[in-house]
Amino acid sequence: MKKGLLAALAGFLTLAMAQKFSVEAGAGFYGGFGGQLAVVAEDLAPGLPLGVRLGVGFATSDALDDGYDLGGGTTWGDIKEAGEFSEWGQNVTLSLDVLYKLGGLGFPVEVAPYVGVRYNFFSGGYTDPEDNLTIKAETISSNQLGLGLGVRAAYSLMPNLSLVGDLGVDYYLKACISIETIDDSGSKTTNTVCPDDSGYDNLDELVTQPEWVLKLRLGAAYRF
Repeated sequence: MKKGLLAALAGFLTLAMAQKFSVEAGAGFYGGFGGQLAVVAEDLAPGLPLGVRLGVGFATSDALDDGYDLGGGTTWGDIKEAGEFSEWGQNVTLSLDVLYKLGGLGFPVEVAPYVGVRYNFFSGGYTDPEDNLTIKAETISSNQLGLGLGVRAAYSLMPNLSLVGDLGVDYYLKACISIETIDDSGSKTTNTVCPDDSGYDNLDELVTQPEWVLKLRLGAAYRF
C-alpha cells in the first residue's frame, strides 16, 4: 500500500511541473473488462516531448482458475459448478507512466510510446449460497508491484478533445497471498502465504492474481 501511495505522490509532483494537461477516460480489456481514469501532464519543459500519466484503473477478473486440478482429475471449475458457488474477482491498479511524444511521422495521430510502474490491488473470492460446504465464504487478496510498456495514440476530434487508444502489456511480480475464510458459524480465520513459503507455487497456480496482462483500451481525453 505504501508503494502505491509513493507512486501516486511522485505522479502528482510531476503534474505540477507540466505546461498543460488533460483528463483521460477509457474502457476496454485489461485481463478482464474495465476502465481507467487518468491525468496526463504534457510538455514538462519547453521543447521536451515528454509527458507523465497518472491513472487508476478497474477490471473484472476470475478469483480462482477453473482449470486447476485439485487432484484425481477434479478441477476447481467442477467443484464450483457442483456446489453452485458464486465467484467474483477484480483488479484495481494505480499506474504511473512516462510518455515520449514522437514527432515528424506524418501520421494524423499523435503517437507516444511509454514505460511505467504499476501497483495492483487484486481481490476475489467465492460464496456458498447453497450451503454445500462448511465454508460460508472465502476472500483472496494480494498487492503487487509491476512494470508496464505500451503505446498511446491520440486523434484530435476538436482543439481540446481527442480520441485515445492505448495498447500495452504489464508484468507483475509475485506477492504474498492472503486468504480470509468464514465458516458457517460466522467465525473468521486469516492465512497469508508468501513466495518463499512452502505451498506458495501451488496456491499461485490456483489464484488468478495477475502476472502478464495485455491492455487494450479506447477512450477520450480533454486537454486544458
